[in-house]
Amino acid sequence: MAQLHCNFFSYSLGYGVDIQVILPSLSPCDMDRPQARTHTLTAKYPVLYLLHGHGNDYLCWSRFTSMERYAEERRIAVVTCSVGNKGYMDASYGEHYFDFVKKELPEFVLTNFPISGRPEDTYLAGLSMGGYGTLAHALEHPQSYRAVGAFSPAVDWMNGTTEERIGHDMPKMMDLYQMLSDNLAKGEKLPELFLCIGEGDFLYEAVSRFHQTLEQKGVAHRYDAVAGYEHEWAFWDMELPMFLDWLPRTDAYAGLALHKM
Repeated sequence: MAQLHCNFFSYSLGYGVDIQVILPSLSPCDMDRPQARTHTLTAKYPVLYLLHGHGNDYLCWSRFTSMERYAEERRIAVVTCSVGNKGYMDASYGEHYFDFVKKELPEFVLTNFPISGRPEDTYLAGLSMGGYGTLAHALEHPQSYRAVGAFSPAVDWMNGTTEERIGHDMPKMMDLYQMLSDNLAKGEKLPELFLCIGEGDFLYEAVSRFHQTLEQKGVAHRYDAVAGYEHEWAFWDMELPMFLDWLPRTDAYAGLALHKM
């Protein structure tokens, strides 16, 4: 596994930004297989852009889950970034985080790393605020992703309750329900969706309503509602490998998981 921390100037934000890129690579588990002792790639890697929640940053998935091991075992690249507490939206004073995630981040990654740019090899997921960001991006430009994962997503930004809980205003947020209806009315093909929530989570009722709406509208998706968990890393760390195993993959590394590390 190669772990790369990178800082570059962002034209969407107007300042330098930190990202992390996890690339599957040679590991100690490969040393008993001489044919695996190479850094030459047979193909570019599929990629998961993994979004953090409110109050977190680009390192949280590595610090609080086994994300890097999961990615190494499943031969998939993972990219994380920081957006502060902006909800993955464009802020009125110039920090264009929606544009950054939609265009600039993939542009930088595909230019500089051995990562596939095919939409069928591209996935997006996030937790809490990042779960909202995932759904907003997936519904705004569904053609960009093969599948997405929303972990305990804050689906109800538009009703104001989330702002009351976190104690500050957010940039103008998107209405996920309206976006969903608009896409279905246009006949858009949506990315496959993985949705999960702990039954003790303060967002459980909101996520349950969103799940019911998807069912009523005939949108196929996987839904995990798990008892005994709240809004917590233990839950997200448990669901992440399930999500990675669920991903529909047609890349060159599909089905070629390494020895468990």
